[in-house]
Amino acid sequence: MPSQKNIEYVEKTKEQLKEGKAFYFTDFTGLNVKTMEKLRKELKANSATYLVLKNTLGFLAVKDLGFDDDALRRLFVGPTGIAVAFDDPIVLAKILTNTQNLKIKGGIIEGAFLDAKQVINFSRIPSKDVLFSTLVGSLKIVGNFVNVLESLLRNLVFTIEAMKNKEVK
Repeated sequence: MPSQKNIEYVEKTKEQLKEGKAFYFTDFTGLNVKTMEKLRKELKANSATYLVLKNTLGFLAVKDLGFDDDALRRLFVGPTGIAVAFDDPIVLAKILTNTQNLKIKGGIIEGAFLDAKQVINFSRIPSKDVLFSTLVGSLKIVGNFVNVLESLLRNLVFTIEAMKNKEVK
């Protein structure tokens, strides 16, 4: 029979996790307090948080969110911290992969499980802002191309009109 304290811990953890879009499981062994504080501050500035969990209770909380047992068991081995992205999961992956001495165990993004290598590869994707600016730049190029075609068509119409007027006279 679980104690009331453990039940409350699991419920509190579930409450903190339920709004997350992505979860990255890490081993924080080797991180000093200063680095951990810096990491938490950077995560907070980017709509994310970092939780250090007791493995058994953390496993129960994440499992209650509807994730697969077997895949989760592999992530809850050794010291476990979960970084939770509430907005852009790519930015969080970049922050975690750039934090020295933080070992990534794996992650869950929109229900899909990723191993450590996949999380690192995911972190190499440009951020949402970069992708949007690239898209806007591409649209500007397309707009310029449409303007060139329009001017060519306009010049063709003027030329045909001039030839028609020349024949009439």
